[in-house]
Amino acid sequence: MNRRYWKTLSLGFLILALISPTDLVHAQDAVEQDLAAIRNVKPAGAGHVEAKAAAGRLAKLPSSQVAVVLDSMTDASPLAENWLRVIAGSVADNGPFPKEQLTEYLKDRKRDSNARFLAFQILTVRDPESLPTLIEGAQTDPSLPLRHLAISRLINRAEAEVESKNNDAATQTYKLVLAEARNADQLKSAAKSLEKLGEKVDLAKQLAMIRDWWILATYDNKDTQHFNTEYLPESTYIAAGKLPASWLKPGAAIRRGEVAEDTPAGQVATRVTSDDELGMVNLNPPLENAKDSIAYAYAEFTYSPAGASGKTIPAEARLGCINANKIWINGKLVTANEVYHSGTRIDQYVAGCELKDGVNTVLIKVCQNAQTESWAQDWQFQFRFTDRNGAALPVVLTTP
Repeated sequence: MNRRYWKTLSLGFLILALISPTDLVHAQDAVEQDLAAIRNVKPAGAGHVEAKAAAGRLAKLPSSQVAVVLDSMTDASPLAENWLRVIAGSVADNGPFPKEQLTEYLKDRKRDSNARFLAFQILTVRDPESLPTLIEGAQTDPSLPLRHLAISRLINRAEAEVESKNNDAATQTYKLVLAEARNADQLKSAAKSLEKLGEKVDLAKQLAMIRDWWILATYDNKDTQHFNTEYLPESTYIAAGKLPASWLKPGAAIRRGEVAEDTPAGQVATRVTSDDELGMVNLNPPLENAKDSIAYAYAEFTYSPAGASGKTIPAEARLGCINANKIWINGKLVTANEVYHSGTRIDQYVAGCELKDGVNTVLIKVCQNAQTESWAQDWQFQFRFTDRNGAALPVVLTTP
């Protein structure tokens, strides 16, 4: 050790000795307050003055504090996330590059997916050659961008295996893609490649998408004011955990039992079966492109894996839907998403739930608004169950 090293180390100990525990707490509090200011930023300039001042201070944090900034991305709004991305990038450059800290952050799948992907981006900008190592095994990652990159590499591997005439290996690689991919283009690509190799693929079946539904519609959603209105199918289902069998017939009137049979029915039941290769259920044709409207989709099913007799089965309800939506499983609300026409993808919304050994039920509320733009006309959803690791659960429909 040279004299300069010992002088620097001694100065560091002296500085630490001069900082009281109270000062350290105050410094931590100041960082938390600045991060709160970033998280509180709103559209149309609300909170931007405070956020700009906070961002200036946060950007001067030492690189050892990058995880603190990343952690603040959890449950942050998209606008706040944009601010935090810039701040985290600046902090990572303030001192020794925190490679080990960022790598450990990336590996921890319990952390926020967007924050982990940002850690990955910071790492690969500094060292592009580290990408293959960092995404090794990421085909099962909860972060969709990381999963997409890993799946792309698997597809490239399969194409190379085909090129080298190793069709058996390519077949197995493409099947791995089908099991783990969430991107529609990647799934379709793998399915077409498997067909060229002599393997016929039913993508919707492979993904365990539920394609047969009873649709009960339509209900009023004027000015998108009825997302939380409990119409008859909803209130009945919540109370009983299922819908009356008398409703589950083509053209059956959806009304209370005490209503006279000759009373005109405003809503009826329609059986809808999806023929989409990814199991997307299009509500527009049967419901005549209704606007400012709500439809309920209902199904009954069984799932009885070996060893589950009499037990509850932990699962995940996974929905892709471009419209506002709610999902109930066995009478219990598991997710609610009041978002209209902001895009859709496979497994867009994921909610933990429990299935019974025996007959289970699912009710989905799908809300359409009155937008007239061409990109706002879709009224559709795709739905499936998986285990807690994302593996498809092939349920058996028992709906009348």
